[in-house]
Amino acid sequence: MDEYDTLIVGTPIWGGHLTPAMKSFLAGYDLSGKYIAPFCTHGGSGTAQSVSDIRSVCPNSTILGSLAVYGSQAENSRGDVEKWLEQIGILKNN
Repeated sequence: MDEYDTLIVGTPIWGGHLTPAMKSFLAGYDLSGKYIAPFCTHGGSGTAQSVSDIRSVCPNSTILGSLAVYGSQAENSRGDVEKWLEQIGILKNN
């Protein structure tokens, strides 16, 4: 992970929180000083506690704006994803 300044991480929301696998992944690296852009799929809870979960696992990282997508709408969310990536400065609008 040393070669990356920004990580885009995605997870489903389980019971309002990150999945155990995502928590383990994030905890497995020293992400101090990194930017984290989280996105999630959900069934109605939005990001719920996922951003707080990331902050607790990665206290020395900067969390960029997050994106929540209904799981049933994930295949149709390209426009939302592009808008989010523009908002957080990853994708430049030409």
